[in-house]
Formats: sequence, C-alpha cells, structure tokens
Amino acid sequence: TPPFFNFLVGPSRPNLRRDGMPGGLVVEKCRFLQQSQCKGICMHMCKLPAQQFFQQELGMPLTVSPIFETQECQWSFGEVPLPPEEDPLIPKGCISDCTSRVAMKEARITGAKPCL
Repeated sequence: TPPFFNFLVGPSRPNLRRDGMPGGLVVEKCRFLQQSQCKGICMHMCKLPAQQFFQQELGMPLTVSPIFETQECQWSFGEVPLPPEEDPLIPKGCISDCTSRVAMKEARITGAKPCL
C-alpha cells in the first residue's frame, strides 16, 4: 500500500489507526493539500470520495483524517467514518494561502466563472 499511496497522494508509512488498532497509514505530505492549499479540495476531491469508495466498492470502512497544519493525513482502514454533518474534521474557513479562495473572490467581483 505505501508505494501506491506514494504515487497517488504522497509519501506514506504504516501506523496505527486513530483508535490505536492496527490498520493505519499516515500520508506524511499530502499532494492534494500541498498543491491546492485548499481544505475544500481536500474534503471533496479526497477525504469524502475515498471514504465512499472504500465502503461502497470494497466493503471496507475507512476514516480519512487530514491534519491541515502539517499537511499530513491519517487513513484508518476498518474504522467507520462519522457522517459529514457530524465530523469535526470538516473544515471551517480556508488555509491562509488558498488560491481557490482568491479565485472565487475575484469571480464574485468580476462576475467571471473561476477556473479552479
């Protein structure tokens, strides 16, 4: 799994899940966060789709827990994720250098459609 994750989302290593059980993987520097600097892209292009894919297609629960400050991400295989409306990891606000936030602000001012 680590070589696949290295290619897909960044360097990773096995560890324990958030609940202390075996079956975890930590992505040491997430490509999604490094490139986008956007919590929304992390949530909607990685966390939520990955959790849904593993549950629906592979029959395995997965909890993805991004750590925005360090750009790390904990993947806990076999751990049932909270519904998005109850998940405290769903971000409030933007990362300060979020380019998507700037593009959306400019689009509102000019009426242009942002290219994100």
